[in-house]
Amino acid sequence: MFTLKSEIQFDMAHYLSGYEGKCNNIHGHRYRLVVKVSSETLHEEGQLRGMVTDFSNVKAVLKEIHDLFDHKLVIEDNEEGRRVVNKLNESGKLFDIFMVPYRPTAEEMSRHIYHEIKKRGIPVTEVELYETPTNSCTYREAM
Repeated sequence: MFTLKSEIQFDMAHYLSGYEGKCNNIHGHRYRLVVKVSSETLHEEGQLRGMVTDFSNVKAVLKEIHDLFDHKLVIEDNEEGRRVVNKLNESGKLFDIFMVPYRPTAEEMSRHIYHEIKKRGIPVTEVELYETPTNSCTYREAM
């Protein structure tokens, strides 16, 4: 098995709808995303001969993921989340808000990112999303 590994970082704020505790307010993190791309075999012909894939293909997709989340406020698209967005909009400030159909936890985000990478044609096998330098979630699916 051959495995490539690439990573990016992005800054993002989120709101955890229904959460009671220290992180019940809008707050942000410096995320670190580590992606693994694997194959049992290497390309045998053409430009990709001897490769799993070109690192530039992986980096291009990671740039898209970066741009999806970087410097955004991510909020669950539910009744509470929409109330928060309305209150923010009433303040008169413009916020770059990304509404998602899940609670934006490290677990849900890692699964979402995995599927976003996969649907772009990259043979992703594992996504590890660090919410802090010492706390991460790894998502992978059975092969």
